[in-house]
Order: sequence, then C-alpha cells, then structure tokens
Amino acid sequence: MLQNWFIMLPELLLFLFLPISRLVDTYRANKTSRTFSTLAQIFLLGTILCSVVFYNKNVFPDFWHNTAFTTLLKNIAYFLALLWFYLSSKWFLNKNRPSYKFYLICFFMLLALNFIASATSLIVLGIAIPLVCISYYKLILRHWDFEKVKKVSGLYAVAGIFFCCLLWGGIWIIYKQIGALGYAEISRYYTGANSINIYGYIAVTMIISCIIFLLALAPFHLWYINFISHGVLPVCGFISLVPPLIYMCGLINLVKLCFPAFADFLVPLFNIFGFISLFIGALSANYESDIRRLFSFLSVYAMGFAFASLNDFSDTSIIYLLIFMISFLSSLTGAYTVFLGFKSKSEYLSEFSGISGFSHLRPYMSAALLIFIFSFMGLVPTAGFFAGLPIIDGLIANASWIKIIVLFTGVIFAINACIHIIRNIWFQNPTTKFDRADKAIYICLLFNVIFVFMILLNPDALVGRLIYVVGDIK
Repeated sequence: MLQNWFIMLPELLLFLFLPISRLVDTYRANKTSRTFSTLAQIFLLGTILCSVVFYNKNVFPDFWHNTAFTTLLKNIAYFLALLWFYLSSKWFLNKNRPSYKFYLICFFMLLALNFIASATSLIVLGIAIPLVCISYYKLILRHWDFEKVKKVSGLYAVAGIFFCCLLWGGIWIIYKQIGALGYAEISRYYTGANSINIYGYIAVTMIISCIIFLLALAPFHLWYINFISHGVLPVCGFISLVPPLIYMCGLINLVKLCFPAFADFLVPLFNIFGFISLFIGALSANYESDIRRLFSFLSVYAMGFAFASLNDFSDTSIIYLLIFMISFLSSLTGAYTVFLGFKSKSEYLSEFSGISGFSHLRPYMSAALLIFIFSFMGLVPTAGFFAGLPIIDGLIANASWIKIIVLFTGVIFAINACIHIIRNIWFQNPTTKFDRADKAIYICLLFNVIFVFMILLNPDALVGRLIYVVGDIK
C-alpha cells in the first residue's frame, strides 16, 4: 500500500499544490507573486523528479499507464511550465497583481493533462478533458478587466461544452457497442471485427474532434486566437507552450492503443484539418499587426504543417512529428520570452506600431528573436531546418508530391509573415523607449538559443531517445 503512494507521487505533488497554496494564501502575511512562483517551481521540480524515478510504475494501469514515452513528453511539458512560471513571476511583480489563482489553475490543469497523456481508458479522457476546458475558462478570466474577456469566455464556454458533449457522446456509443471503455478492449474488438459499422466511425470522429478542438486546428482555432487577443501574457504563454505536447501524446496513445483499426480513416482526416490549418494560419498571419496574434496564427500553421505531413502512424512518422513539435515549441518559448522584453512604462506592448525598431534598442533580444523566426521558417542552421527536413524526405520517399506542393506553398506564406516581423523590428525607426529588461529574460534566451542550435548540432541525442520511447508505446 505504501509503495502505491510513492508511485503516485507525481500526481500527488500536482494535487497537493492546490491545498498548500491555498493555506499559504490564507495564512501567510507577507506574500507576493514571487511566493507562489517559488512554491510552484518547487512542486513542479518534485513532480519531474518523481516522474523520472517511477516512469514505468503504475497503480491503476486499467485507467492510466506511465511509460517511457508518456514520461518524456510530460516532463518536457513540465519543464516548459517550470520555465514559464519563473518568467511569469516577473510579469506579476511588474504589474503588481496577485498570482495565486493563476498558479492554482495552472496546476489544476497540469493534473488533468497528466491523466490525458497516460490514459488507457476513455473514462479518464471523459473526465480529464472537461477539467482542462474548465481550466481554460478560468484562465481567460484572470484578466483584471472582466468586461474585456466576458464575451470571449462565454463563447469559449459554449464551444467547450459542445465538444465535451461530442466526446461523451462518442464514448457512450462505443460503450453501447462494446460494453467496455479500456483502450485494450476497444482495440481488440475493432481489430478483430470483420467490418466496422457506421456507428464506430461516428464515435471515433466525435472523440477525435474534441482533441482537434483542443489542439486549435482550423476551423476550430478561433478560441485560441481569442485567448491570445484578450488574455494576459502569462495566460497566453502557458496555453501556447504547455498543453500541445500533452495533447499530441494523448492523441498518439489513443490512435496506437485504442483505435489502430481506424488509422487508415484517421490519417486522411488529420491531413484535411492539417491543410486547412496550414493555409488559414499562414495566410492570416500576413494580415496581423499584433505580434502575439501573428505568432498565434503561426502556431496554427505549425500544427497544420505537422498534421498535413502525416502519412501513417508508424513509429517513424511519430518520431518525425515529435521532433517537429519539440522544435516548434522551443522556438515559440523563445518568442514568448522576448515578448516579456516588449515593456514600456510597465506596459507590455504587442502592436507593431509600438515595437517598431526594437532591434536598435535591444539588439541581443532582437538577435535571439531572429534565430527563433529562422527556426519557424525552417532555415539553416536552426532546429526548424532539422525538424522539417525528415518530414519532406519522408514525403519524397512516399512520392506524396501533392502534399509537398501544398506544404511548400504554406511555407512561402509563413515566410512572408515572418518577413513582416523582421521588417518592423529591424528596419523601422524606434517609436518607443523600452524599460530595462530583467536579467532572467536574457539568461532564459541564452539557454533557449543554445538548445535550438544543439538540436541541429547533435540530433542523434534527440532522435535516439525518441526511437527508444516511441518503441515503448504498447
């Protein structure tokens, strides 16, 4: 019995932050945003450590199952959360706003994401995904101007309820057909069936559509764009950097372990959503004058690129997909770190009219942002080039010429959007005086730039690890 409690330490630490932070908020007299940031970092470091120690130990394998694969992706997401919690504390200190509820909601969401990544039963997804949707709703309300986010939060609530109902409807159809909700039982039933009836396809589509919504693939991306447009910077950074890799982990497990019989149906479906996201993201980015919104559309484009390039759910395709995701998120993390440097008179700017000529005043941050933009564009010598090259090679090997043409067309539009950023920041005269940036921003940018280059200089370290963990999906 005691051993089970030790095995569940990662989940327990995420949960224990909730009551302990509440006690600190209630009874600690001298508390600042740094208080909760430090507390969050301590609990998250403990979670990462315990996840590594008990990476293949499980207490309830019928509901969730930890493997090397899930542990790696969860820990990358935890590390991104750890970094962002540290940087977000600077925002809360500068704005002199309480941070307790932000960190509380984020940990609640991390707990739910933890179960999504390791789920082996549709029951877990049916509970955890609505909890994530509730967390999104609460996060957007962290804005001090309630009227500004009232409409956005209401629209998201309607969309979240709709897709959660689709999820529950799909789960109910499968349960009525099979009488079980475990991944293994569902896989055996559909794999052994001579033919799959239309209700099976409808149920799978309903369940997958909910994850597509969470991944902000077009045309279900507007909630994400609205969050970036109206949310405060800590919220925008957290929802952009942390959840996507967890959703990808949960989706891969769902297809490989639960719906392998539907793989030939799902790959074209993902391709369609990928193509739509690719073009909507890249085209929309070209018409934005707000750098945060521009990067949010580039995020939609990047997710579209990943799904549009899928040929199957083989181990090789999954490795290519994950390499691209890790490269994309590392570049996006760097961009959001630079956003914290767009500070003038204690206000964080995002409109190009306010940050034009930024490179003349902050050359080091601007140089780092340029590297991240190059990585987004897939240019040498950045991680984006290494991440995109094997995808294109795989498409060439499979003679997927139409996909290649579509991808390159989307890339051209995305590059044009990135040139718009470069033109405003590097080739315009300064219009604003910026506040002195915190040293923490420069330190984080340095390590991020090193990581972006290290992926390219030593790709075997990443690829070898992914080959090992992807082979562990079973």
